[in-house]
Amino acid sequence: MSLQDLGIIYKKIEKELVGFINFRGEIEDIPSKIEETYQYYTKFLLKPPITIIDYGVYSEGGKDIDICFPIEESIELDNINTKYLEEVEVLSKIHNGSLENINDSFQQLNTYSKIHGLPGTEWIRLVFHRYNRNSPENNEIEIQKGIHPWDKRLASSIDRILGEDARRKIMKDREKLFTVQSSNEERTQWLKSVIDRIDKRAKEYEKYDILSFCAHNFSQKRIDSLKSIYEKTGNLDEVLKEMHKDYEWYEDPVLKDNIIYVTKIPYNPEGFKKAHTLGEKQANYCHCALVRNHFNEEISPTFCNCSAGWYRQLWEGIIGKPVNIEIVESLIKGDQNCTFAIHIPSLSS
Repeated sequence: MSLQDLGIIYKKIEKELVGFINFRGEIEDIPSKIEETYQYYTKFLLKPPITIIDYGVYSEGGKDIDICFPIEESIELDNINTKYLEEVEVLSKIHNGSLENINDSFQQLNTYSKIHGLPGTEWIRLVFHRYNRNSPENNEIEIQKGIHPWDKRLASSIDRILGEDARRKIMKDREKLFTVQSSNEERTQWLKSVIDRIDKRAKEYEKYDILSFCAHNFSQKRIDSLKSIYEKTGNLDEVLKEMHKDYEWYEDPVLKDNIIYVTKIPYNPEGFKKAHTLGEKQANYCHCALVRNHFNEEISPTFCNCSAGWYRQLWEGIIGKPVNIEIVESLIKGDQNCTFAIHIPSLSS
């Protein structure tokens, strides 16, 4: 089914300045927070309020939510937090009705992304074009599901490491096979050919540097929290102790002789438990929308350096030094799990 059939629009949203408040809560808490804060921005507001819900920060006890009010560059507001919302690409759908029913519209966006193999983000945006809690039938709430710019990061990384000419040759046919409306099969066909071309041109350390740059963004708030522990204690064991409190996010890493070993948990634990065939197990284990259903396509294991980049962000952010990550096991290589060895440099200097 096409974007148009589902009432979905692809958008590129430019960078903009906002005043904002942050709180921890649930979607149903948002309207009252907007009402509480609106008075401070009503004279300067350029567009409707934007809510950003970040699912990557907390595992329980509420979501990390920003209420944002687009404002003019020239305005100075005392005692008001401001920041820039970065340029993003999204799938957008208008939800008409109550917030209680908004999950139905969420699911249409999620279904389209799943069918087309689109890599998403850990956040969504809600734009409150019209909202009246007493007349929910007149509500107009725009849901914006973030698209992870995997191909753009890949292009930038190839440019940086192998050069512009190599990037043009490696990335050819992107405009045909890796668009928002490309089928899952087209996307996989293009991905496989791209990784094969990288394998022919790049050295092993270059492959790691290129693909690890493409990974999803690890929550900066999580990184900062763990970095603070490390800076206070100078002890990786204390960082690991904190990680072990949140298995779903950190997967119980183990430190042995300056190497941290971590094995990914299934993307869909319940589906993984119920799976009977190897294909079902792989599809429920793998976290990557780009390859989750395509393990019979003989995609090069080089691709898993992208997953290594998830851990690279985390550990380089914590210790402030480069790390090297070895792919010990991966589904693409025919293994039962995905295991990574994070080689930590000497921390004494």
